[in-house]
Amino acid sequence: MAIQLKGKKIGMTHIWKDDKMIPVTVVLVPTATVIEKKDPKKHGYQAIRVASKVVDSKKLNKPDAGQCKNLEQTYQWLYEMSGIEKEVNDKIDVTLFAEGEKIKLTGVSRGMGFQGVIKRHNFAGGNDSHGSMSHRRSGSIGCRLTPGRVFKNRKMPGHMGCNVTTELGKEIVQIIPEKELILIKGSLPGAKNSSVYLKKWERA
Repeated sequence: MAIQLKGKKIGMTHIWKDDKMIPVTVVLVPTATVIEKKDPKKHGYQAIRVASKVVDSKKLNKPDAGQCKNLEQTYQWLYEMSGIEKEVNDKIDVTLFAEGEKIKLTGVSRGMGFQGVIKRHNFAGGNDSHGSMSHRRSGSIGCRLTPGRVFKNRKMPGHMGCNVTTELGKEIVQIIPEKELILIKGSLPGAKNSSVYLKKWERA
């Protein structure tokens, strides 16, 4: 856990700054409300539990709705963070970060479905000449004598994407507190409307 806020990736655009065009990704970061404090004596660790993104209770299943039964509103996102001192009902918004700050960002990469070795592992492929039967094939994957099996972690066709991806040093270009928006330089992992975690990043 770390000091973090959960947001939704809106999409990409660009802004002008000092006569330079900067590509940015727009992230909507709803204001989070502290709903619980974790005590080391009771829970074994110290942290705070926050909730954000207000939704209708009908859109939640019973376990998630039960988490919000003692709260004034129903929230879709419930998560924890540590390293920050807050009391119950305190608010945490985009002002947690600052323009020009570099952060750590975690998201789930876009799913590509089932892909071959050329797209998945950047293989060069076989001959393109007439008569070749291995244009995009992976080639041999082992020997039937020794070792008589396929080694683990062999690069082969398979499911590509949908991996938890963390990127370091993503720069915050602009913060718009009234709209709960953060503009981050460059691209971010994940598809549109996917969830991302924006975390404070301290270099070792």
